[in-house]
Amino acid sequence: MTDLFNLPSMRVEQPRKVVQTQTRYDVVDDQGTLLAYVTDQQVRSRREAVRAALPQTVRSTHATLVLTDAEEVPRFVIDKVDAWNTHVHLAVPGEEGEAVMRGDRIGTVRANSTRRQYFLLDADENELAQAVGDLRLRSFPVTDNERRRFAGINKKWAGLRAELFTTADRYAIELTEEVSEALRVLVVVTAIVLDMMAYESKELV
Repeated sequence: MTDLFNLPSMRVEQPRKVVQTQTRYDVVDDQGTLLAYVTDQQVRSRREAVRAALPQTVRSTHATLVLTDAEEVPRFVIDKVDAWNTHVHLAVPGEEGEAVMRGDRIGTVRANSTRRQYFLLDADENELAQAVGDLRLRSFPVTDNERRRFAGINKKWAGLRAELFTTADRYAIELTEEVSEALRVLVVVTAIVLDMMAYESKELV
């Protein structure tokens, strides 16, 4: 295994922006040191960002995000392959041109329509784990195929103004067992997927 996300606890945070013109998530350790960040390959205008947040808006069926480590090395490509973020593929980077292209797929996060259940799949779409949230969509224990808990994702309170009016959502990630890098990254990506499904509409404000 490599050392990417090889910590017992981490946080996934968003910059405090009222209108998000570029999707960005930072992964930091408990001291706030940057471990990696995820950015969309497309930068939108402010008007496009507001329109994209409207509930009636027809969302793009595909978008590509790149997970880059603290050394500015692209490590993974995250493909949103449907309009509602219910299928997100994780791949290693391929050849670089104007943007980072995806290479071989190593996993998928698949969500159900309730926004409470997320399946973590390997490259052949075999289930590795699942995260099932509480009714408030705040706490998501992550369990393996034998339903043993090895990780957890918890949405943290960011303050009233941040919760209501900005994109500054925060998630605490806990890893209680040693697992492969691919599965660690899938857990981090699951936090991002559930944010896009459950809380992305705040970008309207």
